[in-house]
Amino acid sequence: MSLKDQATRVAVLRVLRDAVDAEYEAARRTVLDGLRAVRAELDLKSIRVTLPDNTPIATITLIDPRPTVVIADEQAFLTWVVENHPSEVETLTRVRPRWQREFLARLACLEPVTDPYTGEVIPGLAATSAPPPRSFSLRPVPGGPEEVTRAWRSGRIDLRQLLALDGGTT
Repeated sequence: MSLKDQATRVAVLRVLRDAVDAEYEAARRTVLDGLRAVRAELDLKSIRVTLPDNTPIATITLIDPRPTVVIADEQAFLTWVVENHPSEVETLTRVRPRWQREFLARLACLEPVTDPYTGEVIPGLAATSAPPPRSFSLRPVPGGPEEVTRAWRSGRIDLRQLLALDGGTT
């Protein structure tokens, strides 16, 4: 293959890759929205993915964010830390960021937020509910990628139908 042929191949593959990436992102958003809706309606968070002939190829699962404790009142929290954990307060009068992250991670996400050792309500902290899932995982089943390749090569999957480069039908 000549350099000109190789350059043409690179240019075409780049256009196709960009088109596939755009279609993938759009399809991913659609699936995420659909999974969120099914989660809200039926409390399901996973879907088994199959080829048209029902050959399993993957599992898609919503990734649930964890609820977190956040600082709702910086000054109230700082005052509490000064009184209860003075060694964790820096000279510039702020809670050491590393300790703060570790401390907040240990707290239960319940209102009111309390010290796990003393039961004292910690001023300046609030628990937030988990946001809706922002992503999902896709785990191919054993042999799934090979099944997709075989289905593509045999014509059981029509890439022209899956990837309409102009966003419309082919």
